[in-house]
Amino acid sequence: MLSLRKVSLGFSRGRHLVQVLADVSLDLRAGEVVTVLAQRAQGKTSLLRVAAGMERPNSGDVLFASEDVWRVSGRRRSRLLRGQIALVDRAAPQLDVPVHTSVALPLLDAHGRHGAYARAEQTLADVGASRCAHQRWGELADWERALVALAHAIAREPRLLLVDDLTATLDMQETEGIAGLLGSLARERGVAVLICAGDSDLASCSDRTASLAGGRLLAAPPTLEPERGNIIDFPGERPRRASF
Repeated sequence: MLSLRKVSLGFSRGRHLVQVLADVSLDLRAGEVVTVLAQRAQGKTSLLRVAAGMERPNSGDVLFASEDVWRVSGRRRSRLLRGQIALVDRAAPQLDVPVHTSVALPLLDAHGRHGAYARAEQTLADVGASRCAHQRWGELADWERALVALAHAIAREPRLLLVDDLTATLDMQETEGIAGLLGSLARERGVAVLICAGDSDLASCSDRTASLAGGRLLAAPPTLEPERGNIIDFPGERPRRASF
């Protein structure tokens, strides 16, 4: 689904070139979850932006479903970003509207008003965030924001999901809940999931892990097959079953 081949990315800072990614290669299959662990300012977000076709590398190839994203037209690349590739981060929505409206808005052109809102409500239910539907971003707890950010990304049914340090402010139990959702998403919908995170708590749903430091991606030994049950227990709530 995703292939990075000897990707390098650097930025000029005065007279110096800061190397963010150096000859990074990575393959990710449909239905697979891969976690890349890195400390702050070690290139996690840059790696995901390159994988999404949002940042052009200085060298190397970025292939999505065997298609080089930088050798297609700008219109084609834009379509990929809007439909088949989704980047999940913790940024607040641009519009201060109720959650179900912010999830529905990008779906209006493809599904119409009724279909967009129906899909938004179903997606929020899938991730266990139905009670957030009529709240606004500023009213949500951190773990609710993580669920809503995930709902935003998967409402368009992408084939590749890129997750940027989504659980950095969550406790272990909340992080395990997000990991369970991502594992279910990969397993039940066949979505390829690439996670970049600062610690290993989110790696419980992963098929493989790697580390990123000094611009270089180092593969870790294959992880043991995780127990990816889909019972998710959030604090103060009854356990719920993820339904992707």
